Parts: sequence; structure tokens; C-alpha cells
Amino acid sequence: MKIGIEVQRLFRKERFGIETSALELINELYKLKSKHAIVVFTKKGSNHDLFTGCEEFDFRQVAGKLFVDLEQVFLPIAARKEKIDILHCTGNTTPIFSPVPIIQTLHDIIFMDPIPKTDSLYQRFGNYYRRFIVPIVSKKSHTIITVSQYEKDRIVKRLNIPESKVHVIHNGINSRFKKNNDKFILESFIQKYSLPEKYILFIGNNSYRKNPERVLQAYTQYYNRNKSNTLALVTPGLSRDFVDQSLRTLKQEHLRNHIYTPGYIDSDDLPLLYSCSTIFLFPSLSEGFGMPVLEAMACGVPVITSNTSSIPEIAGRSAKLIDPYNTEAIADVLIELIENPQLMSDLSLGGVLQAEKFRWNKVAEKTMEIYERAHFKN
Repeated sequence: MKIGIEVQRLFRKERFGIETSALELINELYKLKSKHAIVVFTKKGSNHDLFTGCEEFDFRQVAGKLFVDLEQVFLPIAARKEKIDILHCTGNTTPIFSPVPIIQTLHDIIFMDPIPKTDSLYQRFGNYYRRFIVPIVSKKSHTIITVSQYEKDRIVKRLNIPESKVHVIHNGINSRFKKNNDKFILESFIQKYSLPEKYILFIGNNSYRKNPERVLQAYTQYYNRNKSNTLALVTPGLSRDFVDQSLRTLKQEHLRNHIYTPGYIDSDDLPLLYSCSTIFLFPSLSEGFGMPVLEAMACGVPVITSNTSSIPEIAGRSAKLIDPYNTEAIADVLIELIENPQLMSDLSLGGVLQAEKFRWNKVAEKTMEIYERAHFKN
């Protein structure tokens, strides 16, 4: 069997959730050493050394200036040219017309929820495109993979798709995510990004569903109630302008120097970002999976996260779950953890054990089973 795997933006410099999970899957598929050939279809980029050691896999650059023409026109042409047997599209959407059966990874259908007014024009266009294309292609796909039972239930109900067609394969956690106790390495990381020695970490952007406004509001409540023992807030995904504007709205400009906005953190440095943090705060309003929760847990960081969407399914009992709409409750838990070292230790140990349940080798094995069923039963 010849398998095609599409990851449009795999080689871009700043990789995020979809590209990161696809990269992990491809690496683990390589380790399986199966008899099947694999071709990875991707857009032109500069980080081709990502796959040093995977020389047996073929990588094909697909033409197209936008994600729409690449996916709908040039990807099917490339798939036919390579004579693949099945095509795995990893980024929610797929070609409407495909020469071969499609395995579709539909991470979530959050794009079908109300679109926040704060989203950029590009974000809104992407949402409208997915709203149009996903209901069409999902019915045509041979198999759909999603990343949580919560999201499967939503997909089946919202898209009116047979339950048997949708398979849950939880994302995995890379083994590089673990607690680093090397003081020299940690100090070098802190200096590299000009961060404080101890901090609360929030990984999220200015998207409404990531809940940044309430995070900043909760932090100001925490600070003003706990001035004698406060930690700084580090938020790589928010810009300085966004934070300053939010503080002006809250009339809390005096907290500006307590909130750090280092910008994009290199992928290789992410385990250090977690390892240096005291608490990981992730009160997202909606997640198909919630990978940062597991990454923080694997690094031994106590986690405060939401009691909504897929997150309780992923976090289990190893995190403090809160109502993400209640800023006072978020502030309460921040203070509770900081004042209770034993609770912090319990969450740290429990989180490491919880993260161990999610490994990419298991994801690759289950995905290969789906490939083989799709091909040999087609």
C-alpha cells in the first residue's frame, strides 16, 4: 500500500497544533517500519531537516498560493501522479474530489460555533471556508479520525454522520516534554527570553475561545488580593499591545511590568518554558483536545484548566478544574495553590502519571490500523 499524508504548513517556521501533531505522527509511523510506502504532501518551506533520519519517506511539494487551491486543485493532482492508494488529510479539511479514499482528521468543529467578532479577517475567512467545506467532505471521507470522545459526539450530531465512521484517537505527548532540573539550562532559558525566575504561564492567543481577557482580569484580581506573594504572568501568545490595552480597560496599568510577552517560543524550548513555570493556567472556553494541558503535566507543572468541552476527558483528576467564565474562581484557585505546597506537589505528581497515558507510538499504531482497514476493505 502507498499512503499519502497531507500537512500543508508542515515546514513553516512557527508550527502550531495541527502541524505539531502531524509531525509527531509521521515520525512515529516511520518507527513502525511497516511494509507500506508513505508520501508526505506539503507546501514549500525551509525546515526540511525536521525529518533527518526518515529518508525512506518521500516528501512532495504541492503547488498552490492559498490553502484553498492547494487543497482542492493541486493536492488531488499530486495524489494521482504519485499513484497513492489512500490519502490522509490531517488539517480538518480535504479535497471535494479525490482519486483515492480519504482518511480525514477532524480535530474539532469549533469553527461551526458562533464566530467571535474579535477574530481577524483571515481567521473569519478560514472559519467560513471550513463551515462550507467540512459538511461536504466529511460525508465523502472513508473514515474520520478525531481527538476526543467529546468532539466525536459533536461531529456525529452536528454533521449527521454515522457514529461507526468516526474514530477517536487521542493525541500523544512527546517524550521530550519532561521536567528539566538542570539549573544552568533553566537559567540560560530565562535569560534568552528575559523572563522572571518564577511565573504563572498562560499559553493562548487573542482568540476569544482562548479566553485571554478573563485571564488578564483574573490575574489582576489575584495580584490585588495577594500583593505580598505574587507571581508574574508569562503569556507568549499575546502581544504587548493587547496586554496594555486590556490593562487600560481594566484600569490596572500598574501591573504592566508583572506581565511578560516574550512572543513565539522556539519549539525546542517549550519543555523549558513549562519547566520554569510554577503554575500552568489554561482556562480555554473550548478545545477539541487541549494539548498544552498534557505538555504542562508531563513537565510536572500543576495545572489549572477548564471544566468544559474535552478538557476534563484529557486532564482527568490531575488538574484543578474551574469555570472559565468565572474570573473570581480562577483567582481563588491561583491563591489556593500558591498557599498550599502539598496540593501543588500532588497535582504535579498526578499530572506526570496522567500524561503517561498519552503517547504518540500508540497514536501511530492505531492510525496505521485505520489505513490498512480503509485500503484492504475498500
